[in-house]
Amino acid sequence: MTLRSLATFAWQADYGQFYLIDPEDTAFLPPTEITAEMEMRRLQALPCGLVIYTEGCLQQHIRIAIHDAEPDHPQQDPISGEPWTQVETSDARFPSRRFAITSPSMPDALPGGPFFFLDTDSYRVRVSWKEFQGSRDDSVPVEPDVIELTLWPS
Repeated sequence: MTLRSLATFAWQADYGQFYLIDPEDTAFLPPTEITAEMEMRRLQALPCGLVIYTEGCLQQHIRIAIHDAEPDHPQQDPISGEPWTQVETSDARFPSRRFAITSPSMPDALPGGPFFFLDTDSYRVRVSWKEFQGSRDDSVPVEPDVIELTLWPS
């Protein structure tokens, strides 16, 4: 198993969601109705991409790791050592063999990227969330939530 790509982004998930989209999918539309399963799993696979739902924090660190085969999956965040608050796995398709991160306020990928290039169009994606548990006070700074996305060919 080889790690092909690794990146971390400081992100602001407006409307509690962000997207992994195939930049050549001009018909991309995020779901407007959120089902009970989507709320429970906190993700939704689309024909070309994936919607990830976040908890109450506006700030996230999004980590993306792309592997050439399924890696070992740690039971906790490897940086903080704290357990993941939720873990889900889904299939995702990116026919152009690349994807970008977008959001409701910016649904189209930026022309210059960043783009993630893939070896094939079908991947498994393991999404691991480490989120603050408890009530938040907007007047007090909090650590961003961590959402780790691990991808490998399916």
